[in-house]
Amino acid sequence: MTSLVRRLHRRARRGGRDRGSGALALILAAMLFMVMAGFVIDTARAIHQREKASDVAEQAARFAANQISAADLRNGQVVIDTAGCTGHVQDFVRASGFSGADVASAGCTAAAGNRVTAEVRLTYTPLLLPTFGKGLTVWGRATAQAVQEQ
Repeated sequence: MTSLVRRLHRRARRGGRDRGSGALALILAAMLFMVMAGFVIDTARAIHQREKASDVAEQAARFAANQISAADLRNGQVVIDTAGCTGHVQDFVRASGFSGADVASAGCTAAAGNRVTAEVRLTYTPLLLPTFGKGLTVWGRATAQAVQEQ
């Protein structure tokens, strides 16, 4: 038994086979922490972009609903410019600071009478986990109605 204790004591002084295993565990823990932080941050950014797309869609629908026929308004009717609805939505999205495919994909999904439904697409690249490819896409949709106040 004494020889076993001496051997273990000598091995502990020399440094056994576990030298550096603490550093390896620390590196793995740091990598796991970075992946988890990236997931949390990118998920929060995705939620923020979704809310932003909804906000822009709401404002674009209001802008398109504001484009009414002056002649019909003089006759007491509120009629939206349905033919140019998609162009109005795209103009608003462009004026909001977006460009390219986001502007091209924006438009009216429904426009009739005094009601407009606008749809807006926004793309973004994840900050810490860009493993999803070029970018992620979120959509926002909103409806606005033009009314005439008496």
